[in-house]
Amino acid sequence: MKKIFLLAILGLSLFSCKKDTTTENTNNSENEVATETLEQKSSNENDSKTLDLTKIPISTFPITQIPFFSLPTGYKYSHEEKRNYESIRFWTGSSFEMPEGELFCGRISNDKDHSYSGLELFKNLDQIFKEAGAVALFEGKVPQEAITQNEEKYPISDYGIKSNAYGFQGFAKTWTYIIRQDNQNIWLQLNESDDNASLHVAIIKTKAVAITSQLIKADEMKLSLEQNGLVTLYINFETNKSDIQPEAKPTLEEVFKLLKENPSLKLSIEGHTDNSGDKKYNFELSEARAKSIVAYLTQKGISSERLQSKGYGDTKPLQENTSEDNKALNRRVELRKIG
Repeated sequence: MKKIFLLAILGLSLFSCKKDTTTENTNNSENEVATETLEQKSSNENDSKTLDLTKIPISTFPITQIPFFSLPTGYKYSHEEKRNYESIRFWTGSSFEMPEGELFCGRISNDKDHSYSGLELFKNLDQIFKEAGAVALFEGKVPQEAITQNEEKYPISDYGIKSNAYGFQGFAKTWTYIIRQDNQNIWLQLNESDDNASLHVAIIKTKAVAITSQLIKADEMKLSLEQNGLVTLYINFETNKSDIQPEAKPTLEEVFKLLKENPSLKLSIEGHTDNSGDKKYNFELSEARAKSIVAYLTQKGISSERLQSKGYGDTKPLQENTSEDNKALNRRVELRKIG
């Protein structure tokens, strides 16, 4: 009887231990699920977080040109780049913003009679930015994963600005600011250099693009071919790509109409670029763009025997490549009558 009693107690004890263990495991499992849910929620919140410009105070500091400040004593620009209209990326701490407008970027280094101090240079620029009403958005190193993901979607243009506007590509320390104004925003980005002897600065003064191109009709193209032997078109392509953009299709439809209404007409489609970037690359890009137009027309039913494509890169400029306006004139497609 005593044995039975002892066994009963032992059984109850084991059952009790098992029950407690099961309860503990269940609680742990619930806690783990709760933790994962919170982490996932936090991750989702970070992923969807975007910059709310309306929460940034408006600055009334007058900014009509960039850069809007002078460099501290003992420092100079060792390289400068200006664009009338461009877009580059700025890291806000949670995502990349890609404002469009007037661009200035450059490398700041010291004069020969002044020793370089990154701290001195940064403190000067930080002070002047904040006096103009700038709000600091980020300080640190941009996550490599974020850079890679953004690069896959928006490849960096290698038009002479990569080394001066994208210092964070090399995992350099980055500072991002914004000056919000009624009619424009000023984006500012600083990057440390790996030589500890210079600082990169990039500035975008936002503005709307000026649409100055006009649609040339098929009959106007025909007249130009008869009088001049060629037609000059300004067709938009994505930077560094040959893909035809939707806004270019109305013009290409007029080229198709021209060929359709004049079945004996044969055309040479010729691509041209400005002198930014590598000459070999410009040649290949201009040729690829010309081939894209030929492909578009042949897919519409125009015989390939009536078309040929050529790329000239920057070898036949209409204007000297001394300004952004002149460069825009040189980035063109020409239709040249064959025979």
